Amino acid sequence: MPSVEVAKKADETPVLLGNALMRELQEVLAKKSCTKRTAVRLTISNSMKTGVLKPGDYLPSEKALAEMLNVSLGTVQVALGQLQDIGLLQRRRGDGTCVADAEPFTDDIWHFRFLSRVNNTPLRMTETRLKMRRISSTGYWSEFLGIEDSYFRITRKVRMQDGTRAAAQMYIPNSLSDGLSDINVKELELVNIRPFLETRLNLRITDRSTRVSMVTPSNAEVAKWELADQQPHYEINSTAFTDKKKPAYHQRILVAVSDCNLEF
Repeated sequence: MPSVEVAKKADETPVLLGNALMRELQEVLAKKSCTKRTAVRLTISNSMKTGVLKPGDYLPSEKALAEMLNVSLGTVQVALGQLQDIGLLQRRRGDGTCVADAEPFTDDIWHFRFLSRVNNTPLRMTETRLKMRRISSTGYWSEFLGIEDSYFRITRKVRMQDGTRAAAQMYIPNSLSDGLSDINVKELELVNIRPFLETRLNLRITDRSTRVSMVTPSNAEVAKWELADQQPHYEINSTAFTDKKKPAYHQRILVAVSDCNLEF
């Protein structure tokens, strides 16, 4: 039988975790103007970065987590689902939700991913900074999306858990981007944009085309995107198509070759 002391510590663990998560949630809400589901998502991801939640740790049940954070069950379910989409959490029916230390490579989530050169494990976003705007100019993206009156552009500067830096720009044709200007940019922090767009814009992505090149960014690009330095980078150009074969969005990603491997 476990000692009284061990049993006492086991009983205290959920309380201590709940207190730590509630403090983090209050800090997030104080610093950011965002919905509760975004605040819960950032609370959990921040707790991973600070070591409150470690790889392999199980989270409380969805119901218990909702009670701890004083939010609805639906808010918790959406937040956990978004963290699962970017590979930070693993959720299995009957087994609960735990912090990922590995992840399946499924077409539902990824069609390519970055792997650490140190241990060959998947790299995951732990920090993102986003900007969104509608633009009327044409550029390389027009080659993939065709000529439109305007495009909606989402720019992201990304940090992975090991410090790897990446930059990404996504372009969505004007004809498919109605309503995106109303989105609070905070709602897209640490979110897999692909399923978000499919739901928000009622799109059904059925095909994609991906082209990988190696480029050396200019000094201006390194400074603009806060990349590692002027060295060879993977340049990934990926276009997604709807079930009607219409281009839905195009994304260009830059990440240093020396920092990671690329897997399809």
